[in-house]
Amino acid sequence: MAGRIDCSAMPFMPFTQPWADAFCEAINSDPRYPSAAHGWRSPVAFILDRVPEHGYPEDVAVELVLEDGRCRGARAVRAADVTAPFRLRGNFRVWKRISRGELDPVTAVMKRDLAFSGAIMTLMLHTGWARALVDCVRKVDSIYPDEAH
Repeated sequence: MAGRIDCSAMPFMPFTQPWADAFCEAINSDPRYPSAAHGWRSPVAFILDRVPEHGYPEDVAVELVLEDGRCRGARAVRAADVTAPFRLRGNFRVWKRISRGELDPVTAVMKRDLAFSGAIMTLMLHTGWARALVDCVRKVDSIYPDEAH
């Protein structure tokens, strides 16, 4: 698919370390991300509520170290181990819709489909960054456990 990051011959299961690595690579290879992220210098975590039936027996997260328009690192961790000051938390259905472009992340926060922890005014001042970040995740070839054959 055009615009996808080719890190492997197979798609990645979201919220795993290979997926986090591909997400970081997508951020760093996106020509529009640096300008959209101008002024953003904080780690952020995407947190997925546990979904045992899809292979996530506990809450998990991907924590991104973002600075100066670059991803300086990404790690998949238990949600309890997240240290990022900005956190977006949602269920499986919401994250899947966001990653597929069916739900805008800022709208999801405003409608409380995603729980947000951190300075909300900072997020509102950087809505372009939030959308650019999600555009990058959409470039990662992902396979959701409910779609695996």
